[in-house]
Amino acid sequence: MTITSARFLAFFFVSIVVFFVCPVKRRWLVLLAGSIYFYVVAGALKFLPFLVFTSAVVWLCARQIGLLYEEQDEALRAPGMDRKAKKEIKEGYKKRAKRFLLLALVLCIGFLCVTKFTRYAVRYLNLIALSLNGSEPFHAKWLLVPLGISYYTFSTVGYLLDVYWKRYAYEKNFFRFFLYAIYFPHIVQGPISRYNLLGQELKKELRFDAKRVIFGLELMLWGYFKKLVIADRLNIFVSAVFDGQPHSGTIFVVAMFLDVFQIYTDFSGYTDIVRGVSQVFGVELEQNFNHPFFSKTVPEFWRRWHMTLGGWFKDYVYYPCTISGPVKRLSKKVKKAYSDRMARFLVVVIPVFTTWILTGLWHGTGKTYLCWGLYYGTLITISVAFAPEFQMLTQRLHIRTDCFSWRLFQMTRTFLCFMGGRLLTVPNGLRRTLQVIKSIFTDPQPWQLTDGSLYTFGLGSRSFLLIAVCLLILWAVSMMQERFSIREKLAEQNIVFRWAVIYLAIFAILIFGVYGLGYDASAFLYEQY
Repeated sequence: MTITSARFLAFFFVSIVVFFVCPVKRRWLVLLAGSIYFYVVAGALKFLPFLVFTSAVVWLCARQIGLLYEEQDEALRAPGMDRKAKKEIKEGYKKRAKRFLLLALVLCIGFLCVTKFTRYAVRYLNLIALSLNGSEPFHAKWLLVPLGISYYTFSTVGYLLDVYWKRYAYEKNFFRFFLYAIYFPHIVQGPISRYNLLGQELKKELRFDAKRVIFGLELMLWGYFKKLVIADRLNIFVSAVFDGQPHSGTIFVVAMFLDVFQIYTDFSGYTDIVRGVSQVFGVELEQNFNHPFFSKTVPEFWRRWHMTLGGWFKDYVYYPCTISGPVKRLSKKVKKAYSDRMARFLVVVIPVFTTWILTGLWHGTGKTYLCWGLYYGTLITISVAFAPEFQMLTQRLHIRTDCFSWRLFQMTRTFLCFMGGRLLTVPNGLRRTLQVIKSIFTDPQPWQLTDGSLYTFGLGSRSFLLIAVCLLILWAVSMMQERFSIREKLAEQNIVFRWAVIYLAIFAILIFGVYGLGYDASAFLYEQY
């Protein structure tokens, strides 16, 4: 059951009716039951015991950590204690709390690593065995990969670390915590919600609000438009081009250009749908995209794209790495032996590359995603570490940086950098990537833009015209959203105009949406992560 299926819409409608019929204080239980049902239907019943077990371990460990801190605070209030005694008490309780932290982390992250890397390891073990005795004795068919395992793991690990670091209090009710962990709008593909935000949202009195319900449904319509009309139509062309066959450089360039919009409308479309669904129930999910193609630098792009993933790695990997003992000691040694700038450079480069290598491995295993992480680690390191030199160069070249042409150049440069990153992963292997790059530079054949060759990959001229119109609509809506809330403005208009816009969106989805043209039109690209 995907969120673009009729079955999901029926489930959503029934859930709304039951939700608002139930007493306000029991509505969170409806969301819990609905989330369990959705996970069992969308994933599989066999995965549910895993979620219950790991959630229970995380909840119990976080609860025990919280109780230890409460005991510590009680012990510190004893009269007549000096600073040394207080320090010993804190260290003792911290050591005990750390044991529960490590227990839960080993379980959660260990299982995630097993599901991520076992199939990759088995492939190489089979290659070795095949070269030695001509057989492939290993297989990973037994391995169960629960739906949304990466998003679920990051949400629960973030909660556990926040309790350990005393950022927030632990949750006393297991079923409240379990609802946070498997809340159905975000379990499959994010956003990666923090407990202090989503957990508190789910504790509110979730009352009916007509304006909020309408806003949620409008956001769902916009998400369905991006997914079904744009992303799934682009998928036909992009998938046909990168099917493994050789093509001209021009075809590959067009496919890479359109692939950028495909991944954006696919992923952001999903986010809009689930945020709209959640908003109908009165629960606000975190924003995951903030018009990333208006970014002027690569670091800014990743602050606007998949924002919850970037925020998670910043808080739980980048910052802890920056202030870690080994990095501080190395920085001091380099500062003493070389210079302040070299020391500052190391403080940037080590956390950045650590973060981006892990981000790459989160997206996928193997050399492809490792190179993807190194690619962005290098770009961001250069952007941050050499910012003074870039500024000096623009001044010496007398380049005006306060005009539209410069901002356009920056946005184009960032777009091309992102397209380069996609070039590492979309062709399905680094060898294939090199073939595509070679074709772009040695066999461009630009005349194929006008001789009809573009129309041999599943889309005709009318489909390309529709794509162009849709991308213009996407750009116009993004420009308006940068300045004001479209839904707020629409709510201020006359009822005839408002409903005309809504009906136009519905008919556009029904008429121009792509449904079942030889591939799974409802699958989302980020579900694989």
